[in-house]
Amino acid sequence: MTGVRFDRPLRILQVIEATLGGAGRNVIDLAEGMAARGHQVTLVWSAERADGPFLAGLRQLGGRVETVELSMRPDLHPGDRRDLAALRAIIAASGPLDVLHLHGSKAGLLGLLAARRQRIRARVYTPHGLATLDPDRGMIGRITAGLRERLLAARATRIIAVSEDERVHAREYLKIDRRRLERVANGIAPPEPVTRAQARTELGLPQDALVVGFVGRLVAEKGADRLPALAEAVRQMGLDPVWAVVGDGRDAGRIRAEAKRRGIDRMAWLGVQNGARAMAAFDLLVMPSRWQGLPYTLIEALHRRLPAVVMDAGGAREVHGTGQAGIVTPAGDVQAMAAAVAGLLADEPARRRMAEAAGGLAREYSVEAMVERTLGVYARALAQG
Repeated sequence: MTGVRFDRPLRILQVIEATLGGAGRNVIDLAEGMAARGHQVTLVWSAERADGPFLAGLRQLGGRVETVELSMRPDLHPGDRRDLAALRAIIAASGPLDVLHLHGSKAGLLGLLAARRQRIRARVYTPHGLATLDPDRGMIGRITAGLRERLLAARATRIIAVSEDERVHAREYLKIDRRRLERVANGIAPPEPVTRAQARTELGLPQDALVVGFVGRLVAEKGADRLPALAEAVRQMGLDPVWAVVGDGRDAGRIRAEAKRRGIDRMAWLGVQNGARAMAAFDLLVMPSRWQGLPYTLIEALHRRLPAVVMDAGGAREVHGTGQAGIVTPAGDVQAMAAAVAGLLADEPARRRMAEAAGGLAREYSVEAMVERTLGVYARALAQG
C-alpha cells in the first residue's frame, strides 16, 4: 500500500475514555503506527475502564508517544468539568494541532467542547460502535443516543465508521452527511505462531476433542448469555463438543449458573487469556453478539485461519457475508446458529476450505492498512479544513 504523504509531520492528539477492548487496541495501534511514520502523537486516556492489554500497549509505546492520563468516566459525572478544563489546557499546550482524533462518545463530547476556539485544523471522530445499533436499547435510549451522535458528528470534520454496517446506519438512520463519513476497518499484526497441541496444553483442553470457542467480554452486548442455550441446542443435534469460553465480565456468574442449570458440563471457563493465542486451540469460533462494530476477535480468527459462525450484527456480514471463511446466521436466532455450528463440526473438509479462505481475507485487515487508511482520512479532512 502506498503511504499517505504530507509536506511535514503532523501534530496529532488522540483522546479516548473507553480504553477497554477493541477501541483501546485501535488507539494504541494508531498512535504507534503514526509515531513510527514520524508524526508527533499525544494520547490522552482514562484508567477508569482500562484493561490489561491497553495498559500493556501503553507501556510498549515507551517514549515514542506522549501519554496523559485523565480521570474521564463513562457517564455524565461532576468531575467532567475538571476533565474538560484539563483537556482544554492539553489542546492549547499541544497546538496548533493538525488533527484532534476523538474515540467514543464521552471523549467525543469532552474533546469537541474543549476544542472550541482552539487552533485545530481537523477534528475526527470515531464512535467505535454507535449506541443506536443496540437492538435492546429502548426507544428513549435510542432517541437520546441518536441526538448525542448527531451533535458530535455536526462538530467533526470527518466521522470514521469501523464497518460498512456502521457507516450505512450513520448515513440512513442518523442522517449524517455521507460526504463526511468514512469507513476504516480495524486491523492487526499477524499473531505469534503456536500449534494447536501447544495451545490446548496451555489451556488445559483435551487434544482429541472438537472445541468450539468464544472470545470476548461476558456481557449481553457480546451475546455471551446465549452460550448455554447454544451448547444445549448443539447437543440435542447429536454433537457434544468442548466449549472454550475465553473472557470475563459482569454477567459471568449468571451465565455459568445458566450453563449448570441446563446440564452443560463440557464448558471450560478459561477467564481472561490472550484471545488470539487461545484461538489456535479451537476448531470453530462462535460470536452470538447483539451489536458491535468490526470486532477484533473476528479479525484475529481470520489471521488464525479459524472458521467462524457469527450472528448478523455489525461487521459480521462484511467479513463473512460470502460464506467463504464463515457463516452468518440471523440475529438472535440461537437454533439457526446451533444448526450452522453442528453442520461445520460434522464436516471437516468444509472447515479446511474455510480456514484456507480466512488466510486470504486476513490480508485486508492489517495494522498497516488501518494506519494508512486513517492517515488518508486525515489528509482529506485537512484538505477540507
